[in-house]
Amino acid sequence: MRVDSANGWQYFVATLLIVIGLVNVIQGMVALFTPEYYVVGSSEMLVMAYDSWGVLLGLWGAVLVVAGLAVLSGSTWARVFAIVLACLNALAQMAFVMAMPLWSMMAIAIDLLVIFGLTAGWPDRNRAEGGGTSPRTATDESVYRSGHRAAHEAPRPARSPEQTTEHGQTTG
Repeated sequence: MRVDSANGWQYFVATLLIVIGLVNVIQGMVALFTPEYYVVGSSEMLVMAYDSWGVLLGLWGAVLVVAGLAVLSGSTWARVFAIVLACLNALAQMAFVMAMPLWSMMAIAIDLLVIFGLTAGWPDRNRAEGGGTSPRTATDESVYRSGHRAAHEAPRPARSPEQTTEHGQTTG
């Protein structure tokens, strides 16, 4: 297991995970202490009562905060753990969307940003520690040099067809 120093994407994702964890903690506290805040008409919550849902959301939020801090380690297990938690959190927020639609949609949007940041926005595994560029092998270097030579040493036409007039004279 390789541990890198934290980069911009890691800080971004960690911050989002901590924010969404705190949103869950706040949702849980509101559901636990003032369940009348959430008005859902005649239907009940998807699985449990508000007090149970409040405790679960509070604990879940704490786990998301811990995952956000773990992402800063740069380890693969923390990244996979955070992806799984963000996916599960988005699904859990769908169950809560009837009680608080805007709040839950905001949490789902943040979860999607976390998933994006942990998958598409993550740096290459081959990055070097110091310079931020990928280390090149001798084969990579020779392929690069041959392509560079082919592009820069190829014979070029003296004049393009657009640069000649009807009588064969050059313009400019």
